[in-house]
Amino acid sequence: MAAVKKPKWYVVWVGSAPGVYSTWAIAEKQIHGFPGARYKSYESREEAEAAFAQGSPPMVPKGAVKKPRVQSHNAKLPSISVDAACDMTTGVMEYRGVDTATGGEIFRMGPYQGSSNNLGEFLAIVHALAHCQAKGLVVPIYSDSRTALSWVRNRKIKSTVQRTAANAPVFDLIDRAERWLSNNNYANPVLKWETSQWGENPADFGRK
Repeated sequence: MAAVKKPKWYVVWVGSAPGVYSTWAIAEKQIHGFPGARYKSYESREEAEAAFAQGSPPMVPKGAVKKPRVQSHNAKLPSISVDAACDMTTGVMEYRGVDTATGGEIFRMGPYQGSSNNLGEFLAIVHALAHCQAKGLVVPIYSDSRTALSWVRNRKIKSTVQRTAANAPVFDLIDRAERWLSNNNYANPVLKWETSQWGENPADFGRK
């Protein structure tokens, strides 16, 4: 007989309504579409409440492996690098953007259900473009996904992923991203990160 899975508690430090939540469904609503959202799960309510009271810790992606930052790349600086991680067996995806020079996280979104790596890369690029527009930044944006880069140039995705109830939040973001590209011009160069020459993208989640 399978053991009953112990429920977790979720802390949202940065989101539409920061707090401690007893279900992921409620916690996810507080971070969905919120730039720079910060959150984490805990095994008990006491642990979660203590963590919330202490404030948001430095964000370290789950499964990330610390490794020396590549110094020999020819990427232009300052710039933003983006990447996505997707478990192809479950379709769970998240994406983020970092400062290329320091690796400092600028935004991180997800996890989202029923998605793909290219959809995450596309969203990450457009998120970075919108971030730069809001901040008045004209800096290059790097992605290692040729597919996502072509989608951004065409201002529209061309994906085989089907819309479902589970991935509705992802396609809501996709629709918003496509509208943003149609309604906005940008001066930021959107460039290919040359992994074979420069090493891993600084935004890589370290899960390969």
